[in-house]
This record gives sequence, C-alpha cells and structure tokens, in this order.
Amino acid sequence: MKRKISQFAMVLPAVCLMACSETLLEDTDGSGGKVQDTVSFVATLDGYTGQPKTRTQVGGVGQDGSLYLEWSVGDSIGVFGAGGTVNAVFYSDNTQPSSTAGFSGPMNGDAPRYAYYPYAEGVTGLTAIPVHIPSGQMYTDEMSVARYDVKAASIESAPAGGYSVRFRQMAALVRFEIDLTGVNELADDELLMNIHIRPTQPGVPMTGDFTYDLTNQAAGLQPGEDTTDGLTISFTYPPTAREAIVAYAMVAPGAHENEEWTCEFTTDRQSGTFTTTALCDFEAGKYYTVPLSASMLADKKVDYEKVPEEETANCYIITAPGDYDFKATVIGNGAKGIIPGAGFHTETPYINPKSAGLLWAETRNSITNVRLVNGRVHYTANSSSSNAVIAVYSDFDCKGEILWSWHIWGTSGVPEDEEYTNQAGQKFMVMDRDLGAYRTYEGGAMLYQWGRKDPFPPVSTTQYWTGGSEMVKISTKKWPTVKIDNATIQDGVQHPMEMISSATTGAYNWLGKTNFYLWGDAGRELPDSLYEEAAGAGWNQQKTIYDPSPVGYRVANIFTFSGFTDCASGTNEDIDSRRYDYINYKRFGNSAWYFLKNAEDATGSPYSNSNEARDGSTGKEKTGNGYGGWWWSAEAYTGDDGRAYACYLKTDKYLSGGTTYNVIQTYGRSFYLRDAYAIRCVREEESSKHHE
Repeated sequence: MKRKISQFAMVLPAVCLMACSETLLEDTDGSGGKVQDTVSFVATLDGYTGQPKTRTQVGGVGQDGSLYLEWSVGDSIGVFGAGGTVNAVFYSDNTQPSSTAGFSGPMNGDAPRYAYYPYAEGVTGLTAIPVHIPSGQMYTDEMSVARYDVKAASIESAPAGGYSVRFRQMAALVRFEIDLTGVNELADDELLMNIHIRPTQPGVPMTGDFTYDLTNQAAGLQPGEDTTDGLTISFTYPPTAREAIVAYAMVAPGAHENEEWTCEFTTDRQSGTFTTTALCDFEAGKYYTVPLSASMLADKKVDYEKVPEEETANCYIITAPGDYDFKATVIGNGAKGIIPGAGFHTETPYINPKSAGLLWAETRNSITNVRLVNGRVHYTANSSSSNAVIAVYSDFDCKGEILWSWHIWGTSGVPEDEEYTNQAGQKFMVMDRDLGAYRTYEGGAMLYQWGRKDPFPPVSTTQYWTGGSEMVKISTKKWPTVKIDNATIQDGVQHPMEMISSATTGAYNWLGKTNFYLWGDAGRELPDSLYEEAAGAGWNQQKTIYDPSPVGYRVANIFTFSGFTDCASGTNEDIDSRRYDYINYKRFGNSAWYFLKNAEDATGSPYSNSNEARDGSTGKEKTGNGYGGWWWSAEAYTGDDGRAYACYLKTDKYLSGGTTYNVIQTYGRSFYLRDAYAIRCVREEESSKHHE
C-alpha cells in the first residue's frame, strides 16, 4: 500500500532533508539484546524538500514547499537479516496514516539489518533491490506519486535496546507548477492532457528499471537494461487551460545540470514544444520545479501543432470480450457534427467530465470496471453480445449532470456494407444489420426517438440491468418515460435512460420546439416521384453530433430504400390487388422480408416484419393490426397541417397471396416523432453527397 502525501502550505528554509526523529523500541522480550522469532520496530521516514539555490529550474523559480510522507495502514517492507534472513515481509501495525509506524515480521532468531520499500516477492539479493519508475505516470492528486515511492534503511541496534530505523528516499521528484492563464493560443475550455520532458540529446536515465545496493545506499539507483531519459506525466482529470494546479512525478536521481531539455505539453486539441536548460542535478530526497506558465512560455519560442483528430461517434462497436476505451472529452462526431445556426444545444463539441458510469446493459455484468482516466472512458466487456450505455458526469462519483452518453454495441463480427441502388439510380452502402442487432438475420435492434442519439431496448428483451454498485433487473415491457413540457435538446442529452413523452407543448413530438437538423437532413423539397433525379440526392447537411451511428456511418437518407418497391410513390399501399407483386424481394422467411438491394442481387437483405417499435407516450410496444417493422430516415419536415413529420421505411407482416397487410412504405411519413424506431446505418464516406 502507498503513503499519503501532503504538501506544507508554509514556505520552508532550504534544508537537505526534512528532520526525522529516531524512535527506539525495546525488543519483544525486554531482555535488551535477545532477539526473538518475531521482531518489531518503529520506522520513521524522510520527506522531499526543495532547495531554491540548487534545484532544477525550468523557466523560473516556483514557490517552495516540502512533501511529507506517511505510512499507510497495512504497508509492508522487505527485511534482510545479519544471519542470512532474506526478504522477510514485515507489516505495519498502524491504524491510520502516520509518519512513524510499527513493523513486525518473522526473523527466526536473526537480527534485522536492512529494509526496503515497497516489498516485492522474489527478491533474493540485498545488493540488487529492483526498482521500476514508469516513464509514463498518471497524476490524480498528491497521493498519486506515492505509488512510485522508493525507500531504503539500514537497521541499527539502539544503545538502550531495540532498533533505530529511518528510511531514506532513493528517488527524486519533479514538481510541475502549471498556470496557462493568458496563453492566447489556448481556448478557455482546452484540456491539458500531458507534459513530456526529455534531454534534447541522449542523456542520463530518468525512468525505467533500476537497482540499488542496501549495503551501499549512498551509491543510489543504478540503471538496468531498460531505461529512458524522458518522463511523461498525464492527468486523470485534465485541467482546463485556465486552471492553476501543482502536480508531481517520480524520477531517478542523476546529473542533469546544463542539459538542454525539450518540453512538450499536449492538450485535447494541440501540442506546444519548446526547449530550456536544466540548472542542476537531481538528488534523492529533493524535488525540482518545472513551471509551465503564460509568462514562462512568453519567453520561449513555442511551436504549436494541431493534434490529429480522433474519429469519434455516439456508438462504438465491440466484437470480442476485452478492455476498451474511447475519447470522452468530445461529444458525437466532434466539431464537424455541429451545424452553425441550427439551434443545437451547444456550439462546442468539447466537455470536461469528472466521472463515468454504466447506465444500463442488456446482460448482467456484460460491462464492468467503467472509469474515466485522462479524458477517456475505460471499461471491460465481459461479453460481446450485449448492448449497453455509458454516461459521463459533471462531478465526481457519477454525480452532477449527465454531460453525454455513448452506446456500446456488441456484435457477431464487424458489420459489413451492402450496395443498394434506389429508383433514381443512386447507390448507397448500407450496413448489413440494424443498429444494435447481434447478427444480420436476427432482430434485437435498438430503438430511437427521432433525432435522439440514445438507444432503447426492443420489447423482446425482457430485462435490462442498471449500472451502479448493485445491478438491478428491470423489465423492458414498459421502458421508463419522462414528461417534460417544452422539452429541449439539452433535456434529451440529460435523460438518456428515458423516452421523453409528448406533452401539451409538443403533441406527438418529444421536443417542445422541433428541430429538423438533428440528424442532418433538413430543408428538402420532396419530389413527386422517386424516379426523379432529385430522389437520388444525398443528405442536405453533414452527420451531426446527435447521430446515433458508429464511426463512418450515419442515419439513412430518405431515398435509401426506394428500390424496395416499383412504385413511384415509394409504397404499394395504393395498389388495389396483390400488393406484394410490386415489392422487390427475394423471399420471406425467418420473420423477415428479404429485399433486393439492386438489379444484380439474388439473395436479398433481411428486414424484420415485427421490429417492436415503442410508443413514446407510454414506453410500451407499439401494436396494431398489420404492424411490422419501422426504420427511421434522417428527414423531417413540417406538413401542410403544421405538424412535424419524420420519414421512415415500414414493413407489414407478410401474408402469402393476401392483400391486407403486405404494405411496404419506403417513403413513409409520420408525425409521431416521439415513437422509437430502428435504424439501418449508411456508410458516410460512400454516400455523403449533400443535396445542392
């Protein structure tokens, strides 16, 4: 276990080591010299101090201070004896963190002579105690550096009996004093992700594998085979460019005076690089200040470079169990997903979450170990056949507002693209399964209210599991709803687990004020016939931050599925008899229509005839005679009656030879934007031709 570290607030005079008193303890039987099988002693330890005249200074001198180290409850050390005892483990007996702690362990009649911290199994030689100082270190708070702490002690018999044990620090600290307020090149909400320092020319190792000799502790750490001359410190909770913080990292002692250093700091959007000179060596038990401030940077020639943008989305596909992570400081597909002047809930795609948690999963414990580290959500997928939703919060411990949420989609293999040709001759590359479905030929699609990014399970999923400390099973026969008068887009973001039912201020619509740009296809003049050239157009706008599709895909265009019928209106509903004769399908089976994708298709692509849409006002299954499957398109508009309409693909249940329910609508229109339908995603790169 590690020690608590706290920083003195007062300014201390320059000293070499913080004073530590020796504490004596009589041996266990009180004989003054006889050593028993079990030995106990009290151990004290040195802290870290800075020396203003000699410490390494990069660009200036920071405020002085010392770090005071404490033993944690249950700490363990390794002990070597004068008579041959090798690496005996001693445990502390303190009940709270303290600068002194009693340690006890087995010696079998031997006398303890050397001790080291932290204890490690398998150490056999006291002249080569292994030490590993990572080149990349994560900083959460002052306690973070304790995990890399390295200490050693020579154990002396005290004149009055017992033992005198004082541990010395074997490593050095780097103290980063950061205040980027006033750096014009950085935006106010820009996040500092990490800082990297290294000698410009190959130099003395700072991190990696080292050893030291307990019998010659003054010789310090000796480099092993795997070392590096650089250090990177990252932040569990990245500060904004307008926050002043202090952070610490552990390094090996070494000669660095007059070295030229290259310093690089990276934000979530760019990096800055400059050079400076180290003013002195690193010494064990001391810390060295590296200021990073606007005034210091003003004196340096800083080269700024944009960080390559990572492709992000509201849905991430997993195909196998394992550990995964995604960027959590950017919402949706980032800046390119914001349409200026479209009335979105934000004009910036950047957020600064403080925690992350699981909202729900289809299978118990399918997603575990959800956490936020350095601007990324990390999680463990124990199954790849389940859907789940993870959210990030404005405060620690999953408290505060939900800032954003993401869909984790477990599938059987990576979904493939299929080429569709519509009635106007336009080609679209369409995913081979519904968004959220495990396989191509199965149901199980996730359902979405039009314009929202968060999925809701199908009704056939009889249970889901909420996140938190205890998984709780809840039936999905009636999904939770929330009624919000004049609901906004922001309300949709903050209620990812609830369907927003319509209210008096938004009849048949979850939004109080409709926004047709949510899925990036607004303002189209609809053609009279799907054979017209205009019916071959792509989307009117780009993929947006609210699009629920994975990276590289978007919600289907209104014209994507028009080739499923031979009707200029997109539906065979107006044909008097044998309506299925006007449908371009290969066969019906497995409760699905197998629609022909193009003239050369001989197999068809399956579309369910019972997709279990949800009624947005109740959260229950949408039922009725002939009800089949629904798939949203990105198109919505205001009808002549003043209502908001969204377009969709709809299938009826197949009846061989019948004329009642075999209606296919590829150009369907509904004012029930509150209802939740499925989505079939379309490849963005292949099909993003915007309508001019």
